[in-house]
This record gives sequence, structure tokens and C-alpha cells, in this order.
Amino acid sequence: MKQVKRNATRLLLLSMVTVALGSYTGYAHDAQAVEETVTLPDVTVTATRTLQDISKTPSSVSVVTAKDIENRKVDTVADAIQLLPGVYKSQASAGEIQIRGFDSKNISVLVDGVPMNNSFNNKVDWEVIPVHSIDRIELVRGASSSLYGGKGVAGVLSITTKQVAPKANRQGIHWHGKVNGGTYGTWNNELGFDARVSDKVAIGVSAEERRTNGFPGFFVTEKSKAIKEDVKAVSPDTPLKQLTSGKYVVGNRGDKSLHNKNLSAYITMNLGDKETLTYRYVYANHKYSYHNPISAVTVNGKTVFTGDIKVSDKKYVSLNGNSFLGHDAEREYHSHSLQYKNEANKLQISLGYLDKKKDGYSVPEKATTGDYEGPGSHSFYPGKAYNLDVQKAWKAQGKHQIVGGLNWKQERFDQEKISLQHWRDKSSKDTKVFPNGVSETNTGASRTMAVFVQDTYRPNDDWAIYAGLRLDHFKKYDGSHGEYNKKTKSYDVVHHNDGSYTELSPKLSVERYLDDSTNVYASYGHSFAPPTLYQVYRFGQTSKTPIHANPELDPEHSDTFELGLKKSWNESTKLNVAAFYVNTKDKIQYVTFKKTDGTEDYKKYINIGSETRRGVELELRHKLSNKWSVFGNYTWQMGYIESKALANTDQSDGKEQNFEIPRHLFHGGLEYNSGKWNALWDMQYVSSRNSKDTAGGEPESEDAYFLTNASVNYKVSKEATLQFGVQNIFNREYYAREATGGRTYNVGMKFKF
Repeated sequence: MKQVKRNATRLLLLSMVTVALGSYTGYAHDAQAVEETVTLPDVTVTATRTLQDISKTPSSVSVVTAKDIENRKVDTVADAIQLLPGVYKSQASAGEIQIRGFDSKNISVLVDGVPMNNSFNNKVDWEVIPVHSIDRIELVRGASSSLYGGKGVAGVLSITTKQVAPKANRQGIHWHGKVNGGTYGTWNNELGFDARVSDKVAIGVSAEERRTNGFPGFFVTEKSKAIKEDVKAVSPDTPLKQLTSGKYVVGNRGDKSLHNKNLSAYITMNLGDKETLTYRYVYANHKYSYHNPISAVTVNGKTVFTGDIKVSDKKYVSLNGNSFLGHDAEREYHSHSLQYKNEANKLQISLGYLDKKKDGYSVPEKATTGDYEGPGSHSFYPGKAYNLDVQKAWKAQGKHQIVGGLNWKQERFDQEKISLQHWRDKSSKDTKVFPNGVSETNTGASRTMAVFVQDTYRPNDDWAIYAGLRLDHFKKYDGSHGEYNKKTKSYDVVHHNDGSYTELSPKLSVERYLDDSTNVYASYGHSFAPPTLYQVYRFGQTSKTPIHANPELDPEHSDTFELGLKKSWNESTKLNVAAFYVNTKDKIQYVTFKKTDGTEDYKKYINIGSETRRGVELELRHKLSNKWSVFGNYTWQMGYIESKALANTDQSDGKEQNFEIPRHLFHGGLEYNSGKWNALWDMQYVSSRNSKDTAGGEPESEDAYFLTNASVNYKVSKEATLQFGVQNIFNREYYAREATGGRTYNVGMKFKF
């Protein structure tokens, strides 16, 4: 069956390419028409689900265009948005994103209307979104549950991909591509086309590949223990480096390599006047792993990865060979979306299916050397998500503009722990002990049904009032945990309780237009974040401290208050200011439960305590001349977690700062555009994320850093543009828990014809 699906997909893509090439004869007739694009940098659809001028929207909104992405070194969506106000991107290899102090599980991310948040843990795998196919990114900061439901606590990130629309008497094909290489054996290549094959049909296909050999950034550390009589510790040839925390650096996992492959295709059909139907398919495969591990320990001239090593006369550290090898991971996504648009009646229907065929990682067991290829285990958790979204905007009724709709979504994950004969080979299942190698299973599913409505009321030319409300009914079900019983040769399965709840998410915004170039706004929004299926249903009996499922886990509830000002001068200067306060109740925390003797018993996610976040964002953009422009934005933010004491756990009464949130963020840059030249110099400062007791400048610290980058584009001809970039120009050395890559270079060429 799988082979049939693959063949069907290949046949579809081959047919599209053939049709496009068949239309090539029309290219010379209308090359310019095919290349036409409509850029709308000053409007947003995401903020209110209707087309609005950004300057007259009661939200903090930013837009990134395809041109912005082309002119900079952008490998992922996270790279594309990292210079926006309120956005922090970790410089570690994983590159996680925060918006206003919230990570991606609290950001609703949509690609052509298809939700991309992972069904397992609600986070977003930025690497699987094909960045060179992006036409536009809209980021709306602030509570968005009234229009987009759960996960929209920090905001909504809506991504629209490139496509051409069918037009009467215009046919042709437009090819585009990119070849770019850089430091650490990095390659980033893309090739694709868009074609109008008839008056009513347009198609496009794009393929991308990115790979890098990586660099050794992840340090392996161990705590010391007291030497007892039964411990036979040996002395290393050279003393081990001790961190301020007391841990010892024993080595490094080596180079973290990655390999991404993306393929996307679409077909748009013109059904009538201002009426279209678009199908889009996206394939993504993302692999990453560690290679060439380094041990800092030598004994009698021999490098060792296991054993007990003295760090003093009374203490030692135990080397675990598994820690040096890390993990070997793979993700594979298949996304299908079908979107119907009727602009005349302002109706849009989107149907999406996200099939996460592969997700997980494998780890070694009892590794003894750096090139160990023996047994291991594979944590495998594929998932599926279905989504239906219908929205309708009605023509203005007097002073009211109403938009409403409904949403249905269903998600599921199935996790298996699989024994492997060779830990890097995920097909080498060890079936000697467990059926098909599976020793443990976890399952879970959720379903959401919702309706929403928003009214924009403009009593006069000076005021606008936005009132929105969404009703969500959320159900979690089919939760189970199974373990293989060697005695009965069957699985002992525990079925968890189902649960459901209903959420009302209101939002109210008031906007005052002081004059044609100045407006202020105030808004309040209630939002909720459903617990992840991982938090609700996963049971991990095999870990050192077992993880227990919690089917009774409730969503987090947040209330967001925001004040903002937007000001422009002669269209050349724009100022945006926003202040926000978020109060989150029913905070989900990872709690360790203890036995009566004080030792750890198990861990579980529970609702306990609260968290507050507050901040101020300032953004200024100024056009110095027709050639020069500058931009800068600064964010001050803080977060505090208030915990409550709970008997026989690690929880105690208290309030402490959330140090994962950087207090200060600054992004700025200078851009030059003239004739064949485009150049961009940008910079960013991120303050320390270390707690008061954590030292900086060493592994496992989160250092402050100031980086500068430069990108230069030179248009050699109408078809080709040379590109050159330098990241971290001054080669700043710092840690983002891991060591960072230092100064890097990239050079390449993009082409269109």
C-alpha cells in the first residue's frame, strides 16, 4: 500500500512537470507576466482574519516577505523571524524560538492554513518547513485564542507559500533556484518552477536540500561521587576541567550533522470569477545525529569512554559511553492541504492533513567506544493531524464588519520503544525478546470542535472596537500504556481515562485614531493552552525515575493585557510601541514525587502555581533615502513563576524569575539597495539567561552575546544574482548551553528565468 502511495505521488509530480514543460513555448510571449508578484508588506490577514492595514490593526504585527528571505542567509523559518520585535532564537544547534517568553508550543503556527504544531508535544519542527517556498510570513503577537483556539497564547505565525494564479491569455513557465555553500560543509540548494498552463490552471514544484557536517558543540559533563571501598577508580593522565557548578567536563559528542530534504507542489484551478481551488503537497525529511565523539579522558595514553575516573583523592566520576554518542534522529512529514476561496462572497474553506510518518530518535546501550555500533533502542512516535477550517466574512452592515466560522481538528500519536541490534540502524529490530522489537507502547488522541465570531465596530472615523469570541470543546481520549510481559508473552496494557472540557476565549480591543498617522490601542484577550498528549498520556517505566501519565491534566489559562501606539512620519519613518502583561494560571510543571525516605519515586506533569510575563517592545524603521534604510527594535521582558508547596514533592512555596526568558533583546540593521546591489548589515544583542547561581563563559551556561552579520547580493544579469554572507563577523565566542559555531561564511548564486 505504501508503495502505491509513493508511486501515485511520483506520478502526480511527473505529470505536473510534463505539463509545465509542454507550456514552455508560451514563455517568450509573456515572461514578464509570469514573474509578476503582488507584495503586500503593509497589510495583514492573520490579525483579524480579514484584510487590514497593519498600521490600523489593534495588534503588534510584523511581516517577512520572500524578498527579505532571499536577501539574507535564512535556513529555517526561525532564522527568518529572529530579528523581529519580541523574538528570541536560541543559537544552539536546535534553534528553538521564543515569542514574548513563550516557546513554540504556545505559538499557533500555520502553513497555508495547516497547523504545524507537533501532535506529540505541541512544538514546531522548524526544519521541516521548506523556507525557500515561502512567499510571506505574518507574525501577530499577543493572545489569539479568540480566532485560532488553543496554542495561540503568545501569538500566531501564519506562513503563505509561493504560487502563481491562473490568468486569461497568459501562459508560461518560470524557473527559480539557488546553490549556496558555506562553513562546516554546509550546502543549501533549491530548484523549482511555477507555470500557468492554461487560462484556468497554474502549477508549481519546488525541491530543497540542506546539509551540514556540523561542529562539536555539545559537551558531556558528569557529577562527582564519593569513593567507596568497592569503587576501583583510576587516575587520568591529565586533570579534568571542573565547571563552576561542580560538574566535570569529560568530553564532547562531536559534530552534529543534519540533512534536510523538502519537496512541495501545488495546483491552482480557477473555478470562476474570484473563485479558486488549490491543492498543495509538502514532503519533508529531517535527519540529525552526532559523529566523531571526543573523550577528554586518557589513561596511560589510551582514550577511554567508560570507567570510574578519579578527580581527587576522595571523589570520582563515572564515564557512560552512551553519553558521548548522543542520539540519531529522523523526522518525516507529509502535508496535504485543499483550500477553496471565494473572494466575491468572502468565503474560505481549508482542509488539511498532516501525516508525521516518522519522528523519534535512537540511542545506544552499553557503548564502550566512540565508534560503537552495537545494540540500542529507538523511541518512535509518529502522529497524524486532520484540520478543517471554515471562515466567512459578511459585507459591512452599517458600522459593523463581521467574520465568523468553525474549526474541527483531530490529532493522534502512537509511541513505541523498539529494541535494535545496531543502534543507528532503525530497521535492525531485535525480535528475539519482544514481538517486532517493541517493548513498550503509549497512545493518545485529542479532538477539538470550535466556532468563532468577531465584530469590528466603527462608530465614527476616530474609533474602532473589535470584539471576538471563540468556543472550543476539547476531548482527550484513547490514552494507553503497554509493556511486554516476558512471562505471559503478551502486553500488559493500562487504559487511561478520557477527559473533556469547554473553553470560552473572548477578546476585546479598542483603537483610537488620533490623526491620519497616529493611533493607539488597548486590548484584553483570554487564551488557553491544552496540555500536550505527551504530558497527558506518556508513561515511561524504564527511565531511572519513572514518568507517570496524568489524564486529569487541565489546560493552562492566560489573560493578556496590551497597550500599543503606532506612528508614522511621511511614510519614511514608522514607530511601533507595545506593552504587554500576561498572567498564566494552572501552570503545567514537571514535578518530582518522593518516597518517605526522600529519594525520587516518579515524575509527573501537574497543574500547580502560576506565571506572569511582562514586557515592552519598541520598533523604529526609517528610510534615509531611496537607497538607504535602517531599522531597530528593542524588547525588555521578564517572567516570574510562583510555585506552591506540595507534600512529598520537590515543590515549595516561592516566587522566582524565569531565567530562560532573556530580559533584553535588541535587533538592528542597515540596508542598501541600488541598481544591481543589495547589502544588509544586521546585529542582535541577547542578554544572559543564566540564573543567579550559574556562571557564564563555560559549557551549560546561557551567555549574553552581541552578533553582527553581513549579506551582499549582486545581480550579475537579469537571471542570476551572486550572494555572499558572513555571520558573527567578529567571531564572538559564547555558550548557548552548547558551544556555538563562531564566524561562518556562505557564498552562492540564485537564479530566475
